[in-house]
Amino acid sequence: MAATALAFAPQVTPLASEVSTTLTVGAGVAYEVFADAVEIPRWLPIVQTTRVLTRHADQRPAKVAFTRKLERGSLGYTLEYTYDPKTLTVLWSTPESSNVTLNGEARFIPLSNRACLMLYRLVLDLPIVDDLIASELDKHPASAVVAEFREHLRRLC
Repeated sequence: MAATALAFAPQVTPLASEVSTTLTVGAGVAYEVFADAVEIPRWLPIVQTTRVLTRHADQRPAKVAFTRKLERGSLGYTLEYTYDPKTLTVLWSTPESSNVTLNGEARFIPLSNRACLMLYRLVLDLPIVDDLIASELDKHPASAVVAEFREHLRRLC
């Protein structure tokens, strides 16, 4: 029976998307706001909750548990974060043991004291069919995340 179910399951492959945009705040400000994983549900509507599980020595979140909204229910996953304040880069990925694959990078490149370029890359592979990605996000979730972050910065700064 399991073999039959697998034969009819939709083929799911990792979805990679990347985008760049100019932000009207300094690169350091954008980096600090983005690096605050606890605030993600405040600006990214598909994320319901976050909970910091562990922290790095500098008190930035190291491992964070997320709950993501789905059309019918929710999906829980954990991300492990690394930060590079010299290059203003935030990296994240799910642990190897996770059935959800999610990894990415956000890099902030100074253009002036009041503007920066945000480079954002996202790769995800979910164990489910996610209608939201196909319908509302046009199979390009990175664009949606960056648009929400840009709007959050506009309200915040």
